[in-house]
Amino acid sequence: MNYIQNLFKKNFYLDLMVVIFLSHVYYRITFIDNIEYEFDLIKQIKENNVTSTSFFVESPTYTLIGLFLDVENLDIYKSLIYLITLICFLLIIINIQYLNKYSTIFLFGGWLITCSWFFGYVDIISVTLMTIICRNILQDNVGRFNMLIYFILMSINHNAISLAVSLIFLILVKKNQIIRLSITVVLSQIIGNSIVQFYLNYIGFSGRGRVRFVFNDNVIESATSFVGENILIVLWSGFLGISFLILLTSNNLSWDRSKKIIVSTLIALFFTSIALDTSRIFSLLIVPIIIFTLHMYKEDVHIKNKLSLVYTVSIFLHFFIGIKYFYGEVLDESPMQNIETFYDFIPRVVNSLMSNIWK
Repeated sequence: MNYIQNLFKKNFYLDLMVVIFLSHVYYRITFIDNIEYEFDLIKQIKENNVTSTSFFVESPTYTLIGLFLDVENLDIYKSLIYLITLICFLLIIINIQYLNKYSTIFLFGGWLITCSWFFGYVDIISVTLMTIICRNILQDNVGRFNMLIYFILMSINHNAISLAVSLIFLILVKKNQIIRLSITVVLSQIIGNSIVQFYLNYIGFSGRGRVRFVFNDNVIESATSFVGENILIVLWSGFLGISFLILLTSNNLSWDRSKKIIVSTLIALFFTSIALDTSRIFSLLIVPIIIFTLHMYKEDVHIKNKLSLVYTVSIFLHFFIGIKYFYGEVLDESPMQNIETFYDFIPRVVNSLMSNIWK
């Protein structure tokens, strides 16, 4: 009871309103164009006839939930994803409240654009697990069994994101945490990927996995060209207004701390360079970097006196420069525009449910 009371004394209400406003109004939610094919996978598994060959099958979270709940309607599947997203937003907000006055800044990172524009991908679940893992690391709960569970779930949810983020975590943690976290990371990758492979074999998946796709002709060349030629846009798409806070690092934090941020960002850029979903991948990989940076600033006495400046400049830049997102081309709105919009979907579902009452 005391925990809940303390939670609501912090930025909880403000953070909740910011997330809803940014995702639903400013960025505007869109379902992925191939969501019908992802939903159809549930039917294929039930019929023991998996014909889907896309590597989205390797991220089984929504599929497994759909199978467990026996979802048989696309509208229900979409509603389920929306409900899961709202729950994840809530969990993210709860798990960043230890950042105190800095929690709201985290919500202005590029990850929220990705989670708003790609409804149907499991990105929001990855971000949720990252925030939980960050909180446990920063509160020195690295050696606990639940940390292994979180890392395993992240690996099952999206094995490629999990691998890259795990390496970033190993860079960011304190020296006395590295060995314990390394053991957790290695075990989680082995267990998580084994579970995913067992699942793929069980359902009879015969398509190309992510690793094999990366080594297709021209994939790495195209991806690295995207990043190299649009490096400033890629960086902005991930950090947005928080870029100002990252720049302050070199002036206010020790070189050892600043070096961790720089090396982690370079690792994120490297893994982004072997993926075609450029800004989407980068914005997810830097989630731990943003959280660790905010935590560093929270503990720095000199920075505390500049909190109002940090908020003013960060939020101003966020809206002044606006959305610059790289997804094969530079975008300022979602690339997912080929199916019914979220804002048409909700009224249609509500009208259908209320049709007898409103008559």
